[in-house]
Amino acid sequence: MKMQKSKSQNSGPSTAIGIMRFKDSDRGIKISPELIVGLAIAIAVIVLFLNSMI
Repeated sequence: MKMQKSKSQNSGPSTAIGIMRFKDSDRGIKISPELIVGLAIAIAVIVLFLNSMI
């Protein structure tokens, strides 16, 4: 008795195309990863500075 693949296990080209369409969507705010890392470092420095004042 052969087991058939269900539709959720199908990983053909149509699945890859769907991922590319999702990734290339133009909705939302575009923020670079460098900006996020810079903001995180800046917040960490501010928090350390404020903790040293107390």
